[in-house]
Amino acid sequence: MLVVFLWKKKEVCFEDKIHITMHHINCIQIQTLINFLGGALMINKNRTISLVGREYGVKDISPLSSSTFRDLVKRRALSILDLSTDEKDWIHNEELRKETEKKIFEKIHKNNNLLPISFLSKGVDKAKAICKITTPSGSMGTGFLIDNGIIMTNHHVIENEQMAEGSFAEFYYEEDKSSIKVFLKPNKLFITSPMDDLDFTIVSCETVGIEDIKPIKLTRNPDTVTRGEYVNIIQHPSGRKKELALQDNNVSYVYDKVIHYITDTEPGSSGSAVFNNTWQLVALHHAGWYTNEGEKLAINEGIRISVIVSKLIALAQSGDESASRVVDTLEDTSPYLGFYDVSGLIDNNNDLLEVEVPTYKGDKRFADVGFWNIEHFNNNISNQKLNKVAKIVSGLSMDALGLVEVEKGALDRLVQELRSSFGANMDYVYFDADGSQDLAIIYDTYTTNVELREDINLKYRSLLSSTTASGKTAFPNKREPLFAKCTIKEEGKDTEFLMIVVHLKAMRDRVSIQRRKLASKVISVIIENLQQDEEFKNLPIILGGDLNDDVPSDSLQDLLNSPALLNLTLDDASAGHLSYLKSPYSLIDHIFISKDMKVGTIQNDDAAIVRLDRSISDFVQDISDHAPLVMRIIYGDSNESFKKLNKSLGIFNNIYEEEDYEKTLLRLKLNQERFENEDEYYNEEKDKFLINSYYNRIDFNINDNKKLYHKINELLTSTHVNILSYSRSKKELHSLVDLREDGTTQSIYSGKSINPEELIRADALYENQKRTLIENLMHNKQFLTDSQKEQLLELFECNGNCNIEHVVPRSWFGNQSTMEGDLHHLFICESTCNSFRSNVPYYDFSDYNPEAYTETVRTECGKKEQDLKFEPNGGKGEVARAVLYFLLRYPHKINNSKKRIDIELLLKWHEEHPVTLHEKHRNVTIFKLQGNRNPLIDYPECANLINFSLGL
Repeated sequence: MLVVFLWKKKEVCFEDKIHITMHHINCIQIQTLINFLGGALMINKNRTISLVGREYGVKDISPLSSSTFRDLVKRRALSILDLSTDEKDWIHNEELRKETEKKIFEKIHKNNNLLPISFLSKGVDKAKAICKITTPSGSMGTGFLIDNGIIMTNHHVIENEQMAEGSFAEFYYEEDKSSIKVFLKPNKLFITSPMDDLDFTIVSCETVGIEDIKPIKLTRNPDTVTRGEYVNIIQHPSGRKKELALQDNNVSYVYDKVIHYITDTEPGSSGSAVFNNTWQLVALHHAGWYTNEGEKLAINEGIRISVIVSKLIALAQSGDESASRVVDTLEDTSPYLGFYDVSGLIDNNNDLLEVEVPTYKGDKRFADVGFWNIEHFNNNISNQKLNKVAKIVSGLSMDALGLVEVEKGALDRLVQELRSSFGANMDYVYFDADGSQDLAIIYDTYTTNVELREDINLKYRSLLSSTTASGKTAFPNKREPLFAKCTIKEEGKDTEFLMIVVHLKAMRDRVSIQRRKLASKVISVIIENLQQDEEFKNLPIILGGDLNDDVPSDSLQDLLNSPALLNLTLDDASAGHLSYLKSPYSLIDHIFISKDMKVGTIQNDDAAIVRLDRSISDFVQDISDHAPLVMRIIYGDSNESFKKLNKSLGIFNNIYEEEDYEKTLLRLKLNQERFENEDEYYNEEKDKFLINSYYNRIDFNINDNKKLYHKINELLTSTHVNILSYSRSKKELHSLVDLREDGTTQSIYSGKSINPEELIRADALYENQKRTLIENLMHNKQFLTDSQKEQLLELFECNGNCNIEHVVPRSWFGNQSTMEGDLHHLFICESTCNSFRSNVPYYDFSDYNPEAYTETVRTECGKKEQDLKFEPNGGKGEVARAVLYFLLRYPHKINNSKKRIDIELLLKWHEEHPVTLHEKHRNVTIFKLQGNRNPLIDYPECANLINFSLGL
């Protein structure tokens, strides 16, 4: 195989050719290319090798049903061909499937398989997470990091905890690199599935030295590859240094549990990660064998990652805490929960049926919940329409049904009609907006209790009253969300959840889109905040109604991206299903659930659109232009099933990377209002409980300062479960972490009060300018050396509006991401003081007098002597404790540390300047965000018991 780098097109060409033709001018040799990308991979050329592993092949596999395979081809076509599709055209249409497959083949194989240049750089990035595994017996395999300190490989590589106990993983085992060995820790986490099942093992490992490796996350999505596509495998065949089987690996068959593909594979490749051409994780390689005596055709088998995830979800729902911990690391959702995605009760995984159902009737074995915009169901409704609506509501048999565009008088008549004509005992709760488009929940009084929670509207009154730049409210006519606590009971079982019914602004004009976008931000901020509240943190949430836009539209992105929510209708939108039954036909009604919700299935999907227009004549004309959406919840005994999941979910899932500054401003506004209550800023009694729980295994009286150092280091590292990017950390500092009691912020060195809103806006402007600069540098990269690019970026950052102080400067630890974004050593600091201190070590001048040193002292910041010494004007205790934390958390990471860190000085400042209320607020807030704490704040007296020099 030859790799050709086309500079002019910025593409990579992979060809099974020996000779270079004129087509390949302006190319560079492969090793030069790999070196250019900073990698140390070897490209595995086509060579004859001995394959073993037929005995490892999964026995219980089935071909996909014709309908499921059609759906897979359709969804891959959406990704590869960028085509739009009408769901109706695909029903029983094998000719369309064959035609689409042909187009996919042509797309993949035409133009000598040109790929974007980012293909190789992304592959090099993924390779960092691949490791060689060596067992006590000396046998070797491949594994890969799926989360911080968690590795996946095959069961036949690591069969049990005893074998794992003496095994180690080796990262960076590559050409021209120094490898890092970490031992496996099965006592912390160990999950395995035998060879006759799914042949995988997931096990914990040490994290020292590999903290900055970005894991290869597991995915719930089964639509990552179809036959005819290429897959790529990074591996350690026969224990050799890392190699890459690239671009001649063709998928020959997709089964329900496995995929088959042709590639160079040796026994040592067991446990390798299999990727598609966009570097999505597709499968776990586990077996390979020749299909004929001539050994010319080799079949290799990989376990589909979505099937492994389904197994983990099933284990988690049965109470397996290790599986729950792994499930918590998932960052995506399946496009259809039900196609090998065990999120509820699944009877037949082989058939993916259409999620649009003509009729639906609730089942008393489940809690059935739905949402419906009845359309103009107001007080002067005709008796004819009233009877038709009552018949539909009765037939649906919902335990709770959220209603949109209703009025109280019409609801009173509906409840009466249900009782008198259909024998249905139902009642409702009601949220009265201005005008005639109110919100309600109608519910079965035999099975359900619903408590309207208008106190939530009052609590978030300011947020709900937010306006756009043009002065328009997010929610028109005070049509705020309806919040209600629902309890659904059946035969002694019950389930509780918070139900939120919404009706966002209609129309597609710019102002209406802005209002929907703002409403989406407000709702996501409220839900994420509710999940921190004692009353609601263990209560699942269902959000639904008429959002008046399709997904993934720009206006709904904050709900779609919220770490607290899963969208149940995203897959239906991509498949072309409808809920709005007039022009423009679209899916604008949606259901979102919190990630702790235990959902059942309706025809193998998590939600259904009830297409009543297919079973009721003149439905759109006489009743509504919206179809109801329904879902079902699995009952749990006294909420036990929810509690099992919540144990592992915790607060740490409520962090995600992307958040625009407008949402950060909303969070700031909410937090400033919260802090008007003194206990909201810092509650000492609650924090005492958290502190005792956090340090319950640390003996501060151990009388061994070295051992205590190591114990605390292990605690701080193992509990640092959320690694925040620097960009994300800045948002948290500005909107929450560094806020003072009065809702403002102060510069750490000068004590100068700064408006946090100004900081957020300035940072947004700075990030946009930086993004533009990087794009320009990439556009002109042929005219600049790497060194020149770095100098331009450094110059921009030095002259930028930098308002964050790393008390351990980034240049001291090489800008490593884990440390760069660690909130414990980040403080707000106005740019003048930030630049004045630069990266100069702390010092204590015996004659420090700001008035006497006009040239070397910036009065509000401190005193500096050349670029060797700096003494801050204020914040000495805070920065001292932050640097000491850094030594505990990141030993040996500070370059030239003995010249830069004066431990005795830091301990002196720590003693002279006691812990402040602001620090306590920071510490507990960072604990909730990152997972770890600063012991110098919690137990100031422990400072003299620890040997901090071990961190230098």
